[in-house]
Amino acid sequence: MFTTICLLFFLGFICWMNTSRRISWADKSRMMHYLAEKPLYSKFAAAFLFSLATLLCTFLLGTGSGILAALVILMLAGSVSVLFFPFRFIDNKTIVLIYLSGIVFEILFY
Repeated sequence: MFTTICLLFFLGFICWMNTSRRISWADKSRMMHYLAEKPLYSKFAAAFLFSLATLLCTFLLGTGSGILAALVILMLAGSVSVLFFPFRFIDNKTIVLIYLSGIVFEILFY
């Protein structure tokens, strides 16, 4: 569940970064191009993903610790995406691989 929460925050931050005029990338998907043309939709998508992930955190951990964990994970997702985005280390395959390995570790060790 925490892997899914981290993925939701990361995807939300990517949607939020998509609204920036300074940051652009050549290999955007069709959906990202559509969201870039209509930045309000991209911001709504990011807000929805952030809200959903925060609700999941508060459901799992309680109100106070869930909101704190949501803020920490949001800062982590923002830092990771800003740090690795210019180097093009993060693509769709990498995100899926990290997500699946996180799910496997959660199932095995939780």
